[in-house]
Amino acid sequence: MANRGVSAFSATALRRLRTTASLSQDDLAAMARTRGARVAGTHICLYEQGRRKPQLPTAQALADSLRVPLDALLSTGRSDDVQRLRLLAGWSQSALAHRLGIAQARWSRIERGLSSLDESKVRLAAELLKVTVEQLLRSLDAATGSRPPRGRR
Repeated sequence: MANRGVSAFSATALRRLRTTASLSQDDLAAMARTRGARVAGTHICLYEQGRRKPQLPTAQALADSLRVPLDALLSTGRSDDVQRLRLLAGWSQSALAHRLGIAQARWSRIERGLSSLDESKVRLAAELLKVTVEQLLRSLDAATGSRPPRGRR
């Protein structure tokens, strides 16, 4: 079964932040549970090993427990990454797609640069993602430009 957690989640950042805060894996899990996450120390271990990735609400609970922004638990990448914008705004793919009136699979293709967002939805998407229309358009252009060209084998 594929892990459908936050793909940009950084195992290294979680471990570094947890150890800097002098917390055990069990301590961090207990703190995250008070914020609504359903995790145990074994989950934290798997996250830190990169064997699992947390769902967005769990990632947010971990960030809140560590008193850092969610961005601190995401892998360093382009700041204009469409997925990163969505995560920082606190949206899951399905919730954002629903709010935009499109299928989740379509939004997934948009994030990967395989499909384009209808012009009529750009302003709403920018508002929901808490960025300017120009920032969103740059991110969408970058996603399209970063995908590998399709070619014959």
